[in-house]
Amino acid sequence: MESRISRIFLKITACLIFASSGGGVAAERTEQLGAAPIIEPFVVRADLNESDINTENFEIGTYIGQISMEEVGTSILFGISATFHATEDLFVEANYAVTTMDQADNPLTREDPFTDDNVTMYNLSLGLNVLPGEVFIGKKWAFNSALYVIGGAGITEFNGDDEFTVNVGLGYRIILTDWMAFHFDFRDHIFSRTVLGIESKSQNFDFHTGVTFFF
Repeated sequence: MESRISRIFLKITACLIFASSGGGVAAERTEQLGAAPIIEPFVVRADLNESDINTENFEIGTYIGQISMEEVGTSILFGISATFHATEDLFVEANYAVTTMDQADNPLTREDPFTDDNVTMYNLSLGLNVLPGEVFIGKKWAFNSALYVIGGAGITEFNGDDEFTVNVGLGYRIILTDWMAFHFDFRDHIFSRTVLGIESKSQNFDFHTGVTFFF
């Protein structure tokens, strides 16, 4: 009986000694961790001035292209434009363009020659960016871009008369820098005209490319 009690006592004593030594090791590790230096990240805060943000809303430019005058022929078109960006997606654009018709090989004008070969168009249009995105050139170059729809009204000086004109079209803008952009545009200019004594609706398509500058 005494030997059994002695064995139980020895086991309890051994467990107490082991627990005491384990607690000491844990406390020592905790002290070591607590003494380790805390590394704080070094963050440099950049001060951003509002003047550093590009806020130009006006855009002016020039373009060149071709216009196909219904039943008359195709001729080179020159124009200038001025644009105001009211919001990120909405803009107002004014255009002035000129072209000269070639009547030499046109049977229609041979029967009823135009009094003036020059055609002048000016209009005011409203545009909407519908598909903003990016254009990638290689691995290093990326440019903001946008596909837009546009429509408006104006005047076409055709054959000595001022014709009210409606225009609709599509365009694609690539912003090369924060002050310059490149454009591709397609427009349909619709107006009434009188040829050989007959008045009819005329649809005249133009495709032009140009460069614009923000300021």
